[in-house]
Amino acid sequence: MKLTFLFLLSVVTLTAQNITGTVLDRDTNLPLEDVNIYSKTIGQGTVTNEKGEFELQIPKAKETALISFSSVGYATKTYTREQIKSLNYIVFLSKINEALEEVVLYSELELQEAIPFKKVASLKESVHHFGATMLGRKIYVVGGDKTIKDDVKKRALQESESIGELFKNVSKPELIWKHYSDILQIYDVDKDTVVVSELNFRKRAYHNVVAVDNKVYVLGGKSLSKSQATEYLENKIEVFNLDSHALQLDDTYPHQAINFTSVAYQDNIIVMGGSNKRKSNGDKIYSDKSYLYNITSGYWYALNNMTTAKEVRGVLVKNKIYLTGGFNGDMLKEIESYNLETGIWKAEGDLFYGMGNPSVTANNDTIYIFNAGKLLTYNVETKVLNEYDIRLDLSATSLFYANNVLYIVGGSTEVYYQTMPSSDIYSIDLRELPRTKILHSKIVE
Repeated sequence: MKLTFLFLLSVVTLTAQNITGTVLDRDTNLPLEDVNIYSKTIGQGTVTNEKGEFELQIPKAKETALISFSSVGYATKTYTREQIKSLNYIVFLSKINEALEEVVLYSELELQEAIPFKKVASLKESVHHFGATMLGRKIYVVGGDKTIKDDVKKRALQESESIGELFKNVSKPELIWKHYSDILQIYDVDKDTVVVSELNFRKRAYHNVVAVDNKVYVLGGKSLSKSQATEYLENKIEVFNLDSHALQLDDTYPHQAINFTSVAYQDNIIVMGGSNKRKSNGDKIYSDKSYLYNITSGYWYALNNMTTAKEVRGVLVKNKIYLTGGFNGDMLKEIESYNLETGIWKAEGDLFYGMGNPSVTANNDTIYIFNAGKLLTYNVETKVLNEYDIRLDLSATSLFYANNVLYIVGGSTEVYYQTMPSSDIYSIDLRELPRTKILHSKIVE
């Protein structure tokens, strides 16, 4: 009898396998409970739990069986096991949109390939690697890099092998014009206009800007010598008072670095990471330092060091700073968080691929990431990471959220091996996301 039981058990194991996954609301990325999951072919079904999770046993001979996902108020989706696997075992259900007596269903076939965007106002001066912050309904853009790079060697090699021989000793891009900006540009979201302040700031780039208590703080970055041959790390903070329109200098700044993270938290400014030196061979030296500046007392305090010394972009969500990607010789794909209440660093998981210098912003529990023509959304509660195509070829931009719209500001673009700063500002209506195909999706672990 025991032998018979073991034999039957082994047959069941060999001829069936469990499929586990998660069902989420496509608009909110929140888990859906009590979703009916049923396959008429195999005559089996189940429902999702409060976390949107499900488990269904599929006989091996029925792997092509159709599995339906249905819930009241949502359009039913039907997949095979292999299709669910290709979705990383995450199924999104879309709400049924009703207009009077008409019912409109959005199917996967009707979803647009890429997120549409709209060009709005333009900056008066084209810049990348600038500092920017949003206060109220205005975006403040300070300084930035106006350099134009022309890679003569790459273009020559592409045009002709013979010309390529002539330029074979050209090892670096030719800088045909190098300059940093010293102006403040203000983009008014409501009026869709850009104005330039009469104040002159320090000429700097690769810095950050943070707004606290109606003041704009310009931190870090680097400046150029008059000959433009030497770069200097900035050791002064510029403070622009929006009430009095006065610009002041603060000589106390312990975190001299470029491409670092900074956020405002209550009446504090937190800075972390970046790079602060370049070796003779061109390699950078990266920082793992973190500091808190209390604007009320004027004192700086050291925080717990980062887990990795790197250049990085981050954003504040509730009481945590989330760092996305980064660079320390290679592009990084880690997502990690720093809890400002406990002082604890936590590895949240990985992006789909490495990102050296993404643009990030957040609203409620969702972090938005723009990088290399793709827009990613990451929900810090559900841990769902989605990627969309946006087909906007820009790098070193800034990203902002306001009233369900994202704004991509400035940056640089490359055309035929010539890299130039951009003056463009683009808007993205986030209502377009549910109407757009998700390129990749996963639960970050």
